[in-house]
Amino acid sequence: MGDENRKFLSFGPFELSIDSRRLTNGTQTVALGARAMDILISLVEQPNKVVGKHDLIERVWPNQRADEVSLRVHISALRKALAQGDPSRRYIANVPGRGYSFIVPIATSFLQTPEPKAARHAWLPARLERMVGRNATVAAIQAKLAEQKFVTIVGPGGIGKTTVAVAVAHEMRSIFDGEVRFVDLSPLDDVSLVAPAVASAFGLAIQTADVLPLLIDRLAGPPKLLVLDSCEHLIDGASALAEKLFGHVPTLHLLVTSREALRAEGENVHELAALAYPPEDQTLLASDALKYPAVQLLVDRVKALQRQFDLHDLDAPVAAGICRRLDGIALAIELAAGRVDVYGLGKTASLLDDRLDLSWAGRRTAMPRHQTLNAALEWSYDLLDEEQKHVLNRLSVFSGGFAFEAAIAVVADDAVDEAKVADCLWELRSKSMIALYGQTARLRLLDTTRAFAARRLTEAGEQGLFRRRHALYFSDLFRQGASMDVSGWPKALAIEVGNLRAAMNWAFSDAGDAKVGVDLAAASASTWMGMALLTECRQWMAKAISCLDAMNSGSRQEMIIQSALASSMMFTLGMTEESYAGWAKARRLAEGLGDVEFQLVSLLVLWAHRIRLPRYAEAIELAERCAEVAEASGDRGAVATASYMRGVTYHHTGRLAHAESMLEASLHHDVEAVRKAIIERFGYDRKTDALAVLANLVWLRGAPDQARRLGRMSIAEARQLDQAVPLCVALTWTALTAYLTNPEDGEADALANELVEHAGKHAVDSYYGFGFAMQALGKVRQGEVEAATDLLYSGLEKLSAARYGVFHPILQAEFARCLAVLGHTRQAVAVFERAEINLDDEHQLFVPELLRIRGELALRGREGLDACKGYFLRAIEISDRRGSLSWTLRTATSLAIAETSDAGREEAKSILRATLAKFRDGSDTFDLRLANRVLDGSYRRDQGIGIAY
Repeated sequence: MGDENRKFLSFGPFELSIDSRRLTNGTQTVALGARAMDILISLVEQPNKVVGKHDLIERVWPNQRADEVSLRVHISALRKALAQGDPSRRYIANVPGRGYSFIVPIATSFLQTPEPKAARHAWLPARLERMVGRNATVAAIQAKLAEQKFVTIVGPGGIGKTTVAVAVAHEMRSIFDGEVRFVDLSPLDDVSLVAPAVASAFGLAIQTADVLPLLIDRLAGPPKLLVLDSCEHLIDGASALAEKLFGHVPTLHLLVTSREALRAEGENVHELAALAYPPEDQTLLASDALKYPAVQLLVDRVKALQRQFDLHDLDAPVAAGICRRLDGIALAIELAAGRVDVYGLGKTASLLDDRLDLSWAGRRTAMPRHQTLNAALEWSYDLLDEEQKHVLNRLSVFSGGFAFEAAIAVVADDAVDEAKVADCLWELRSKSMIALYGQTARLRLLDTTRAFAARRLTEAGEQGLFRRRHALYFSDLFRQGASMDVSGWPKALAIEVGNLRAAMNWAFSDAGDAKVGVDLAAASASTWMGMALLTECRQWMAKAISCLDAMNSGSRQEMIIQSALASSMMFTLGMTEESYAGWAKARRLAEGLGDVEFQLVSLLVLWAHRIRLPRYAEAIELAERCAEVAEASGDRGAVATASYMRGVTYHHTGRLAHAESMLEASLHHDVEAVRKAIIERFGYDRKTDALAVLANLVWLRGAPDQARRLGRMSIAEARQLDQAVPLCVALTWTALTAYLTNPEDGEADALANELVEHAGKHAVDSYYGFGFAMQALGKVRQGEVEAATDLLYSGLEKLSAARYGVFHPILQAEFARCLAVLGHTRQAVAVFERAEINLDDEHQLFVPELLRIRGELALRGREGLDACKGYFLRAIEISDRRGSLSWTLRTATSLAIAETSDAGREEAKSILRATLAKFRDGSDTFDLRLANRVLDGSYRRDQGIGIAY
């Protein structure tokens, strides 16, 4: 697209066309004067930047000597027009003495909605540069953890549990060879998300509703250390998970922090004591006071703010008194240190004593340390001026941290303008009421501070207003991120998931606004999918769907939400009829909106549902429809996708020549950017699939060596991708083709084993089941009939549960053939009959081989040679019609071995000789070697009758 198209901008409910100078709110045009429009365009072209008053005047009134009064008049008119959408939202900030700034995120409305990859976080937070008074504790917990493996650090909020746990993890990192994972549960609000959070930390793709078996498999093997931090709000879920992991993984070490014990089997509780402080002693010297960790911490934190500070003997009793009044609780001492920088030790102690006298009397029956921390927070809060209190209260709507710009946009209003909010943020940071963390220097309230401030916000009657502003801000922010292309997606949005959860929780609550929730769901759909938070995505999109009203019906929002819901269902629950129905609805919405991209995506996924069952008639219809839409769009990437779909469908239905041309067209004319977008959105790679299917196809058409090369190319491509499904696809088709080509050389067994390991690790049950079935073929060939039978039907059960029926007939028929080779003819026939294979369906890929195997069983059973030949001749006729040389070769070889008359044998050899001459390569394959032996007479009938494959 040209640069001019980028002048269509959207913010809040508005869309601005710069070229046509038109502002709309939904379908309504917003009336703006020429001057107000000039001001708006000037501001939106420089979002989040201060545009000077003189620059605005010069832009709007060039060479006309307008004054600031005129500017203010038109700014007021512009603000009034924008307020019609939502009076509580601020779009234009006044920066006193400087100018104006447009503070709402802006998005370009035409860009696609890619799904970013989940952002990767460090496995272990950085430890404090100086940890005071905890060395002995760290050593004791290390020893206990090494011996007993499961330790929970228990203590009240602010005592330093996380600090100690992080230190222990760093100390033991080398022992576990780096296999240490730290999982912060504080941003989560549902017990069902605990196990997925842990699985994500260990790099597992969450593609199943029950992640526990997968997680147990991942944790098995070399020793690992898992740190679960802040479990108290999800105590039941954390306890259940910890108990199961500890019971099932003998090599796992668990370190937990919580305000209460998990009470789980195997747990050893370490109650974290407060920092030791001196007893009351007015003669205490500074050197003696500094022997106590609480005083060390106080002095250390004051020095961080005031480098010249030193503790003198006269002040030692005062410092000791502060630590004593705060019960040695680390967070409370750190808060006090911030006051010492302003008021000095004496005044700080006096203020603290006053507050303790007022607030602690009569409440000692509650947890003492918890009440001590509350008192410290109340005292610290009372030291703030009114504007700082307002800002702190309002910041409590953020969850998990926030950017400076976000705080300004959400908190500022007429009572506390943008400049004052900026000043207050600095003051609150300097007074330790706001923490600074991370490489991006994000701000956050400590959890206890946030809870305290949230109560004050509620008491002031402002919680609803500012939670709404918070939700609107992040709705705009996530919509802006979703509008960018894949490479330009701002990865910083991944860090805002805590705020996203908080906003959606409010929006969908009784006190919230469901419309805002729907906006948030649509804006964030690609983020949930891109971060592989699939279970949570399904939950949020389902809530949004339930809140859609008549105004949203048929809208783009509904289409985005519906497709995200269907996608997350498909990945977590499989290709069910429910997920099919969801995608069918998304397709109808896309057609109604004329959205070609979503039509193509919907058709692709619907086709995938049907090709797997298999329902070939519906799959063909969907593939052909996709081709029509793609060709009409003129998009090369879309055409390549449609060619891929048609090629795979034609291959499955035996139209091999058409399939080959379509698959080659897809590979040769694909657009890499479109391919990557599909990988990002669905974790699925059509190039890998096309190569793997093409490998099977060229084997059928008489090029085994080329098939082997294509299969290896498919696997190599899949290994380069950080996705679960592409390698499963490549291993599935390549293992099958290797088995059909050279079943004795071990390649098929190795690929099947890798498939089982990889699919099991990523919980991709359909391919896991196929791997089991392939392993079963390997075992039955080795004579392990009972174990092979169990493995086969276990694999088929998994395939059926995932609604993947394509391979059922050939896997069961081949298993039956192997049994017959071993002499278990009756059992072989029973397996074939149990499979209920429809030999009259000539549209399925494997029907010639199924007929050949049925003929082999007839020859071994009671039906005799005539029945056998009937199956063979029919198989040859279908194979010839399709151009499937490999199936023809196999059946002609079987026929030549089975024939007892000289005339019949010569006729069969004639067919075999003509077929063999058509092969392009592959002289070293099992089929070709056997065919040559039959033709040159070196094959003896007593070596087996046809079923020696």
